[in-house]
Parts: sequence; C-alpha cells; structure tokens
Amino acid sequence: MEIDEWAIGQRIANHRARRGLTQDELAGLVGISLSMMKKIESGDRQVTRFSQLVQFAQVLRVKDLRELTGVPLSLMPDGHRGHPAAAEVRAAMMDRGRVVGEAPNLDELARGIERAWRSWQAASAFRYAMVSQQLPALIRQCESATRAHRGGDRRRALRETSKLYQLVRTWTKRVGEHELSYLAADRAVTAALDADDPDLSAAAAWNLAMILSAQGKTEPARGVVYRAIDELRPYLDDAGPARLAVFGGLHLMGATEAAREDNADQAHRLLEVADGLAARVGETNHFRIVFGPTNVALHRVSTAVELGRTGEALELAERVAIEASPAVERRLTYHLDSARAYARKHNDIAAVHMMQRVHRDSPEELHFNVIARETLRQLMGRAKPAVLPDLRPLLAAANLPD
Repeated sequence: MEIDEWAIGQRIANHRARRGLTQDELAGLVGISLSMMKKIESGDRQVTRFSQLVQFAQVLRVKDLRELTGVPLSLMPDGHRGHPAAAEVRAAMMDRGRVVGEAPNLDELARGIERAWRSWQAASAFRYAMVSQQLPALIRQCESATRAHRGGDRRRALRETSKLYQLVRTWTKRVGEHELSYLAADRAVTAALDADDPDLSAAAAWNLAMILSAQGKTEPARGVVYRAIDELRPYLDDAGPARLAVFGGLHLMGATEAAREDNADQAHRLLEVADGLAARVGETNHFRIVFGPTNVALHRVSTAVELGRTGEALELAERVAIEASPAVERRLTYHLDSARAYARKHNDIAAVHMMQRVHRDSPEELHFNVIARETLRQLMGRAKPAVLPDLRPLLAAANLPD
C-alpha cells in the first residue's frame, strides 16, 4: 500500500472540522501560514514531511496516522528507538556543578572535543556509537572546567563547552531525544554568550534553530535565525572567513524555514545572499557548520523539497557534486532528500539507489532517522520484483519487516 498524498489534505480538513477549528487556528497550532494551510486542504500542496504529518496528528488528536494517510502507519511506528547510550548522556547533563579533582586541562579537553566532532562528521558504520562513548565524559569535563577555571581560561572553557553542546545537540536530535537536544542547544547558546564570543554565539543560535525546526516550531526557529543574523551583521565590516561562513549558514537555515512556511520569495532571497557569501569563502567547516557553494546547492534542493517542487528538486539534485561536501551529514541529507523526491515520482530504482548511499555512509542512519525509515516503508509498500533484491538489505539494516 502507498500513501495518497493528495487525499491527506481532505482528511486533515475533515478532522479540523470535527475539532471545531478554523483554518487559521489550525495553521497557528501547527506553525504554518494560513496560505499554506489552505493549499494543503485544497490539494494544491502536499504534506511532504513526516514530522509535519505527525504535528497535524498531534494537534488534531489523531492517534493512528492511517486516519490521515489512509494506510496503516501508527504515530510511533516502531515504539521507542532511543539509542542505548542516551541515558548516560542524559545523566551526564544532569550531573552539574561538581568539580572532581584538578581542573581539566583545556588543551586536552579541546582535543577530545575535536576528536568527537571528527568522528561524527566522518562516514562510518559506527559513528553514532563512537560519539556516544565519548560524550558523557566530555560533558562532565566541560562542566567541571567552567567551574574550576577563572578569567581567560574560564572563557576558553566556556567556548569549548559551547562547541561540545552543539555536538550533543545534533547527536541527541538524531537519536530522537528532542527534549535533551533542546536543552543541549540552550546550553550551547548560554556558554557562547558567557564567553562573549559573537561568532560562536551565532553558531550556537544556528544549532538552537535546528532543533526547533526539527520539532516543527518553524516560527520560533525563524525568530532565532533572524535575531542571530541581526546581531552578527554589525561585526561584518572586518569579518574573516569564519564569521562570513556562519553568517551564510544562518541564511541557509532561514531559507529552509521560509520554505516550510511556503514563502518561496523569502527563501530565494536568503539563498541568494548565502550564494554570494559562499562564493567569497569557498568550501568551509567553521564551528562545524559546513558552508560553501556545495552546501548552498544542497539547500536549493532541500528548499525545493520543502516547497513540494519535486521535479525542480530532482533537476537541482542532479547538478550537485555531492562528494565535494566535507561532512557526512550534508551528504546524508542530500541522498535522503533525493530519495524522497524520486519516491514521489515513483522512480523507485533511483530512490533505492539513494537509500543505498545513505546506508553506505552511515548504516546506523536507517535505524534512527525517522524520515529514512518512512521512505523505506513507502518503497516497500509498492515494491516490484526488480527493486526487492536491493531494498531488502536496507529494510534489514533498519530492522523493518519486508
């Protein structure tokens, strides 16, 4: 069975009427514009993101997503899939305020955080596990360092703490611990502000917007991004590549949020600013925010996906030299966006090929990434004999029945 994406809007309208909500009220509750709400219900715009579908279900008090999709798809299709190390990471984050022994050596701490980030941004069959083994100790060391050091050393400790919590944010988000991810993002912002580092503060704001966006909180995410852009703009006169790259990354994040609000013109304007900045700085990875011409091209693809422009997304995707991206995170997003677009076009062979690339770079992604799992479910629901031999190993890696 496959999802009739065009009928979802009608089902949403029926459930909205049953709850006695106006289109304006439901749009506000879900965090989208009234214009987009009208397009979804009329069938002029598809609900293209699983996370947005879940939002509608939660607001409309729908317990089984088949009431919106027409196919069996429970709100939590696989139960709790949390990473086994999440409890240890949580415990380390809650264990604040203690200084154990001597103050941590800041050089060693910085090297440890850098190693953890490199593990996360490199293609590996075990990157989730490798990072999870490092996070609890690093969190405790950072918390201890910020309390034990004074003056310039404390500011340095705060900068390292912000960098670490930005990694904690992305890891916890990927394993589905969104509340913990939000807490980590908030701590990253606080540490950067206390360190009086405008560039790091902007990077931390980008991280905060990422988890707000993942939770479907488009308006708050947009507010965080625009405020960070405004706060960094006065520092641009003598800006080096790192500051320009962070500024560009914020514009890409803003473009994504504009697309999610169906504001194509604003998304285009933000992408154009980012494109100009990328031409100046080239391919970069400052503050672990990958930015450059390749990432701008990738965001053009993902923006087209968010706007429901499947054909445009595929046309753009085919022009991207994805191997130029220095981080596995961006390659995974590209392959997953492409797989979703191909699946909507019923080009299942190409969609499976893209999912194979996701599996190649990060097999754990198929187990923890909700969008990846739902894409595999969609492909399995209509799989033809020619596709099954390549699809079955992916389903097995995701621990999904075939």
